[in-house]
Amino acid sequence: MSPQDVPGRGAAAPAEGTAGNDPRFRRIADQAPIVLWTTDPTGACTYLNRAWYAYTGQSEAEALGFGWLDAVHPDDRDEAERVFRAANAARGPFRTEYRLRRADGVYRWAIDLARPRFGADGEFLGLVGSVIDIHVRRQAEERLRHSEARLMAVFETVPVGILISEAPSGRIVAGNPQIERILGHPVINSPDVASYGEWVAFHADGRRVEGHEYPLARILASGEPAEGEYHYQRGDGARIWIRAIGTPIRDAETGGVAGSVVAVLDVEREKLAEQELRRFTGKLEVEVGERTRERDRIWRNSRDLLLVVALNGVIRAVNPAWKATLGYAEEELVGQGFERFIVQEDLEPSRSAMERALREGLPHFENRYVHRDGSIRWLSWTAAREGDSLYCIARDVTADKAREAELEAAQEQLRQSQKMEAVGQLTGGIAHDFNNLLQVVLGNLEILRRNLPEDAAKLRRSAENAMNGARRAAALTARLLAFSRRQPLAPRPVDVNGLVAGMSELLGRTLGETIRLETLLSEDLWRAEADPNQLENAMLNLAVNARDAMPGGGRLTIETANARLDRAYAARNDGVKPGQYVSIAVSDTGSGMDKSIADRVFEPFFTTKEVGKGTGLGLSQVYGFVTQSGGHVTLYSEPGLGTSVRLYLPRSVDDAAEGEQGGEAPAAPTASRAETVLVVEDSAEVRAYSAEVLRELGYRVLEAADGPAALALLERPGRTLRVDLLFTDVILPGGMTGPHLAERARALRPGLKVLFTTGYAQGAAQRAGWLPAGSEVITKPFTYADLAARTRAVLDG
Repeated sequence: MSPQDVPGRGAAAPAEGTAGNDPRFRRIADQAPIVLWTTDPTGACTYLNRAWYAYTGQSEAEALGFGWLDAVHPDDRDEAERVFRAANAARGPFRTEYRLRRADGVYRWAIDLARPRFGADGEFLGLVGSVIDIHVRRQAEERLRHSEARLMAVFETVPVGILISEAPSGRIVAGNPQIERILGHPVINSPDVASYGEWVAFHADGRRVEGHEYPLARILASGEPAEGEYHYQRGDGARIWIRAIGTPIRDAETGGVAGSVVAVLDVEREKLAEQELRRFTGKLEVEVGERTRERDRIWRNSRDLLLVVALNGVIRAVNPAWKATLGYAEEELVGQGFERFIVQEDLEPSRSAMERALREGLPHFENRYVHRDGSIRWLSWTAAREGDSLYCIARDVTADKAREAELEAAQEQLRQSQKMEAVGQLTGGIAHDFNNLLQVVLGNLEILRRNLPEDAAKLRRSAENAMNGARRAAALTARLLAFSRRQPLAPRPVDVNGLVAGMSELLGRTLGETIRLETLLSEDLWRAEADPNQLENAMLNLAVNARDAMPGGGRLTIETANARLDRAYAARNDGVKPGQYVSIAVSDTGSGMDKSIADRVFEPFFTTKEVGKGTGLGLSQVYGFVTQSGGHVTLYSEPGLGTSVRLYLPRSVDDAAEGEQGGEAPAAPTASRAETVLVVEDSAEVRAYSAEVLRELGYRVLEAADGPAALALLERPGRTLRVDLLFTDVILPGGMTGPHLAERARALRPGLKVLFTTGYAQGAAQRAGWLPAGSEVITKPFTYADLAARTRAVLDG
């Protein structure tokens, strides 16, 4: 029924004497925080306080009578009206809940409470009541109902048996279906169980467990959680292991124990598996113990370096081989980052290798590690990831690397020698045939010239020009024969110092005014066995090449010395025989050249000069003359710094007979104590050879490729190892020369002795200002005996 159909809708003002008309009631009611209302005997609403209008947004005209029903939710309106009319007809109280529309249009749950009013004579005056918003409570009750439903669903379906007891009797008041399935008999309202206050449990021998041992009993007695495992006899007589875990239920007001909840699990299978596992574990422990001992023996005795490193690069474990190979004890390595011990230049490749090992394993990788004494060791690695660690194996391949470097250098020299030999044979054959042709040409031109009439001047000039061209071709052929070592030589004892002094004027004119010629001639120089004319020609060729390399002027230094080339040197340089030689070094301060050019300068017709400014046969002729004389040629050059060519000519046999005999130097002096040499050399092959010789002589050796790397070794914090000698190349990469390095090294290590090495002649290097006055120098290439003697001399000096 709609509000319009309700009798009394829009009725006149309420009858006198109703509570709604009492001014005092209205004043009090309008201040109330809840809705208050009154009706007349017919049930029509005669008064609603301000709270109603504020809450619903209705006006007084809309709400009085039965208009208030418009604010009730349509689904709840019929029931609200029914309850209201029934109470009014019965003249009794009522209580109902319905959803009431708020002023913003939202419906919220409210409770409507009322009681009847009677006059002094017992006359029924209507109802008086209140409306209270209970939306929050209704929501909480709804959530509680849902929670209880979910909890009951869990309680009924969980695969664990659950018992709930009350205190202090311990009587079981609830249990889920799983508890009876596990125990094999009913436990709820069971006379047997209730008499004990809980279920009955037995040990394996059938003896009943004392009551205080049950978790339920302990919970009720102590108020603390408890658990235990029991061999339980089921209702069907079978015995199984169960695990009981209980916790107390506390009274919300007093905090005392009101009961307990006990979870029961069937652990029979777990117990059987546990027993089997114990048997298996016992057997496995024996096997694992033996295997562990075997692995420990391998770990301790392996000569390879074994390493376990965390994913962040921190070392977790190392085997004793680390101390034998690198000098570090286990406690010095474990807990440190693996990068700390790697040579600086190898850090980035090593990091990349570790990342690759973490992704896909590391079948092979090589890098350099710093020994505790500062020397460098090459290590070859394999690695694989397992869990959160990387397991690595390394082998010391330092000796292999040195042998590889030495072999590579020897092979390169052999290839160069074979190439020069092949080119020499080719050019020699061509020159020989060409000489035959020139002989025919020159002979016939000579006959032609003799038989020309005296008045044939033009023909005579043409014949003379042809003769001159043929003679130049013959000279060119002679150079080719010199390179191929087929030129006719007339060797005899030569005073090289006298030859150089006698050529000074000629060389000076050849070099010009902008180039200064300096000579450093050894006082006790042996005589050389060579063709003096060809030696003069070779010196002139070297001077011309030097002049062309110094277009802006410079200095040419010619230096002579006695030299011994030992078997070790001969083994590393193909075609060289051990023995005594006279050394002639021709050094310039010109433009120099890089290795790719220096490797080809002795090839015939190879030239870096412009077209028409050189034949490319000057140095090839020098090479052919010296090697045909039984000697040896070396060339050293640095771009922008100049070039030094050194000729080794055999010592004259007659001169050797008058002086010392034999081609071998006396025994090389060795280290007199535990002395350390720091070798600084950018050429890996030269550095490897030098380090190998010094170690063989008994020295401790540190290695560095440049100045900054050498200073890093000397500056290492906490370093106690002394360094006795710095053996460094004069020209180094990285912007720091050997002398600069020596100066900074001596500032760090006062009293440090220094031996320089250079491919330039010693005098040339000092004249050029590359070396401080009084420096100790050994020139490249040096022999085993040279290095041994100079090292010992510098250390003892």
